[in-house]
Amino acid sequence: MGKKIMADINYKIILPTNVKYLDITHNFIELLKITWPEAIKNLVISVTGQEKDKSISIGNIPVVLNESTSSLPTCIYNAVQNNPAEYYLIFLGDAFISKRIDNREVDSLLKRLIENSINYCRLLPQFSLYRKGIVKEYRKLNSDERYGHSFVAFGASSEFIKSEFANGITDRQFELNYLELASKKKNIYFPDRVVLRQNMFHILPSIQKGKWDRINILYLKRKYPQINFSNRGVISLKYESILLIRKAILPFISDSLRLRLKANKRKYFDTDL
Repeated sequence: MGKKIMADINYKIILPTNVKYLDITHNFIELLKITWPEAIKNLVISVTGQEKDKSISIGNIPVVLNESTSSLPTCIYNAVQNNPAEYYLIFLGDAFISKRIDNREVDSLLKRLIENSINYCRLLPQFSLYRKGIVKEYRKLNSDERYGHSFVAFGASSEFIKSEFANGITDRQFELNYLELASKKKNIYFPDRVVLRQNMFHILPSIQKGKWDRINILYLKRKYPQINFSNRGVISLKYESILLIRKAILPFISDSLRLRLKANKRKYFDTDL
């Protein structure tokens, strides 16, 4: 069981990263060898920010070296050009896969995404009152959903990656574009874009502004003591508390109240939208 993963589907897992975060990328790979070892052979690292003419080696994993100023979406785009596949799974280096993956579930998901021509799939579930287009694994993404298009972890077709990332866009601008669309309240269900209903990849984002999320790194260190996690600092207890509160209340408050909160506590938010 588990050895037949994707026998008939050519897929790749792309990790776009800046050279400053290679320590986190190494931790991601160490953890992946435990939680999803079958996936290692499909992994591609795409790096930006490195010094000119310096090579990077990460075991036997293919590494795409981009221009030092390339954005993370450009790293993804270039990796796709060099590694053709039927579907791609993209994870930022700190989107740790924290528990054992069920290969049969992944196999079923990818087959459904391909068969139904789904060009984008948000891998981290998100609470929403938009309930159309629901199947077992996912629901349709609505244009009004804030951060419905997340850059942290997603699945995508090569067509989506080429259309969205070929122009040098940054990951921040990618999310801002869809935040601006959400603010227009058009209430459109994308026919080819979905959000997973369950966190089947057990994704645990664990870096905030270059530092460890104190709760998540504590969990990872306790569960996987065999891994030498990078010796970065941790965010403050106050900032951790703000993040938890923000995550809990933002899906439920009105746009006007959300904008007032952002105006008063700007440093705890990434955008003004």
